[in-house]
Amino acid sequence: MLIRCYMPIIKTLSPKDSITISIWKIDESLNELKNIFGKSINIKNEIKLMEHIASRLAVKYCCNIIGNEYGGISKDDNGKPSLSGLKNGGISISHKYPYAVGMINLENNCGIDVERVDEKIKRIQNKFLNDKEIKYVGDDIKGITKIWSVKESTYKVEGETIPLAKINVIREDDNFFKSEINNKSYFLRTVDLNGHVVSFTT
Repeated sequence: MLIRCYMPIIKTLSPKDSITISIWKIDESLNELKNIFGKSINIKNEIKLMEHIASRLAVKYCCNIIGNEYGGISKDDNGKPSLSGLKNGGISISHKYPYAVGMINLENNCGIDVERVDEKIKRIQNKFLNDKEIKYVGDDIKGITKIWSVKESTYKVEGETIPLAKINVIREDDNFFKSEINNKSYFLRTVDLNGHVVSFTT
């Protein structure tokens, strides 16, 4: 069962000693995921339920790597997740079928996000890109998606409702970014993943 549980983890990342990230690709049926997870979840949409379970299993795998017991995930009123039993730092989760990602930072709050690279993002880019970002990203769909994802990860660190347009993103190079909000700065990295983009705070 342990082997079956961890086989869908296709990538693990540890950009710092305090950070562990796992990426789960959903290739199981819903019933298989339910059996692996072992808990009943009241979500009617099948894809959303699969994403929910896989993201928790990704965090559980991170716990396995760092030797921390997985005690379950709860969320506050703003939707910010926390891991039962984790005394310091924070966790973050995200999913975009067929991928789910989990992150544990043993020192600080953190944010992670996964997005599909899709031309449809151009329809809403003016809602989250500022003039400077539009100038340097141009019509690059992947570039626009990376900025969207970086802003989502930053939003998750802050843990409160923030319009994405108010988060300023500076591109250091293709996969390294700096975000600014509320007089604070965060450094983030992106990873390409089979037509998707994963971003996370470092």
